[in-house]
Amino acid sequence: MGTAFDVVVVGAGYGGVTGAALLAERGRRVLVVDKNPQPGGKAMSLRRGGSTYEMWPIVGGPATGSRIEELMAVIGAGEDVPMVTPERTGELRFIDADGSVFATPLGALPSSAFAAPDHPEVGQPELEAAIEMAGAMLAATDEELAALDATDIASWMGRFGIGRVLNAHQMAILNLLFVAGVDRIPASEAIRTLRDFTLKGAGRYHAGGYARPAEVAIEYVAAHGGEYRPRTSVERIVVDGRRVTGVIVDGELIRAHAVVSNAGIQPTVLDLVGTEHFPGEYVERVRGLEPSWAFVGARYFLDAPVVDVPMVVQFSDQSWWTDDRFRSAEAGRWPDHPLLFTVVPSLYDASLAPDADHQVVLAGTMSSPDPQSPMGAEAIRRVDAEMRWTWPDTRGHIVKRETFTAANVSAATRASVMGGQGGECIGIAQVIGQCGSSKPDAVAPLEGLFFVGCDAGGYGCGTHQAVESGFVVADLVDAALG
Repeated sequence: MGTAFDVVVVGAGYGGVTGAALLAERGRRVLVVDKNPQPGGKAMSLRRGGSTYEMWPIVGGPATGSRIEELMAVIGAGEDVPMVTPERTGELRFIDADGSVFATPLGALPSSAFAAPDHPEVGQPELEAAIEMAGAMLAATDEELAALDATDIASWMGRFGIGRVLNAHQMAILNLLFVAGVDRIPASEAIRTLRDFTLKGAGRYHAGGYARPAEVAIEYVAAHGGEYRPRTSVERIVVDGRRVTGVIVDGELIRAHAVVSNAGIQPTVLDLVGTEHFPGEYVERVRGLEPSWAFVGARYFLDAPVVDVPMVVQFSDQSWWTDDRFRSAEAGRWPDHPLLFTVVPSLYDASLAPDADHQVVLAGTMSSPDPQSPMGAEAIRRVDAEMRWTWPDTRGHIVKRETFTAANVSAATRASVMGGQGGECIGIAQVIGQCGSSKPDAVAPLEGLFFVGCDAGGYGCGTHQAVESGFVVADLVDAALG
């Protein structure tokens, strides 16, 4: 008969570990299987040579009162995973047409969602318009937000007349939060997320590495009757009639009353389960889901503390992207300055570096989610050039440089089961037609199968969305098990 569990969770990303820990807390026997050596999914922390860092730039929001904090409280680990919020969490840097840089310092609280640079084009009319826009976001009811599922955030913000510079600030932030074109992001999703950042701050990082909450959640599962199997891939999700009955792992049948997939809705339906087990129209819907863009770049290992800001978002009026601007860059027509996102983990938590003279700088920009796309190589070349332009002193202090590509993302997390898909930064794109009321259901049309993570069940930015989904799916699974 094989081993039996109440629930098998496929993938130890933030959504998977959240659902697993909550179900274990409710007395369910849970198995978590993940192909990586440690949990965290796209946000996993690496530990090498005395340094701890992520595979690519990651910081989270909201800074306080997040669902990650709620998860840690539920499993009694709140004091084990302190959030670190340095007084200076980062900067927004606007590059004008003449190359002038206007920096806006960021703090975790109050939020910098509407931070304004000291730029000659930002006067009283623009500031008043920004205040009016912020007020409209804060005052929107749930019903009003739901009515904005089909309205893109760029058009919604365009009604307020905040001016070229403040508009560039907002569009660049939205590109990074959702890794999608601002003319496709639903106003409903964007406003809810920006409102969280406004009220609860931005720039969340966790002591011990960004993935520390995921690691603690897995430890909780293992200590409460469950099991965690790293470096292990699920070969197949087993179906008997119209319900899921378990998984095949290393040739072994593991039976379960429910399977929760954190592997992505497309890899799950099209590969792990198989299309023959789903209605034809559902399969077509899954095939048609659009991935978010990828985020690619490099890790720079320095033997001197060259960068003095934990996080920098750098952009011009040309480097925030609509869908058309993305396609233009994909065809080779890039802006002079790409949107650059850099993070230095040891400036959040000094213990993440072997000493004060060493830094790991994570830097990247947006690119195609297709692991085979040539756009990725050009994007990384431009990241290197922008790093040299921004921090010329890094040249003499780079001990090692490692790149991360869409293919690396796919290998570590989401299998590429369709052309143009696999290397996406988040999951399916948070665009009109795939968010709010149009977001895929976390309950599959196959009894006992659920989706968790950024493809179903949650809202918001990155890991917050995944953890939100984990809470939603834990309730769904618990109710289904009775």
